[in-house]
Amino acid sequence: MAVELKSYSGTGEMGTVSVSDAWAVEVNTDLMQMAVVRQLNNARLGTACTKTRSEISGGGRKPWKQKGTGRARAGSNRSPVWRGGGTVFGPKPRSFVTSLNRKMSSGALASALSSAKEQTLVVADQQLGLSKTKEFKALVDKLGFGAQKVLVVAEYNEALFRATKNLANVSVVNPKNLGVVDVLKHDQLLVSSSALQVLEGRFNA
Repeated sequence: MAVELKSYSGTGEMGTVSVSDAWAVEVNTDLMQMAVVRQLNNARLGTACTKTRSEISGGGRKPWKQKGTGRARAGSNRSPVWRGGGTVFGPKPRSFVTSLNRKMSSGALASALSSAKEQTLVVADQQLGLSKTKEFKALVDKLGFGAQKVLVVAEYNEALFRATKNLANVSVVNPKNLGVVDVLKHDQLLVSSSALQVLEGRFNA
């Protein structure tokens, strides 16, 4: 069964373009959820760090004698019960990296793209070569997207970066790095014709 996506040519005409069956698979929400967790986990730095009582300087001298003061016993002012003392069970640097095999990752992306098939528009490369923000915004408005969140899937170039960096509702991602989260968090997808070939290659690999 042929799968057709809407397309926008360099002359400003609307049409369709044929793509692989990967854009028409049955949506697997469980697989997409696993891919979302993987992508969000891999984006975490895991650099939070606290010091235990053994890592804090000071505390070598007993604050006061054991008996006769009327106060509670204290062996160190670096104890967790003291202000400025160590932290008990605090975070330490760690890796949150989660793995997902290639077949599952590809299937999750296919599910996401299939669910967003009606909101996907393939655009000629020259239309995404605009270097001015005003021109790019005019293109988005012409396509009828207005204030919707738009994801531009295209290979990086300086002109596209400059044209979109000040548009709050427009994001750009390389087709090699496109993930399920990127697809799901946007209302519309603009895919350049060259980026479409890269995406097709990811499914055929």
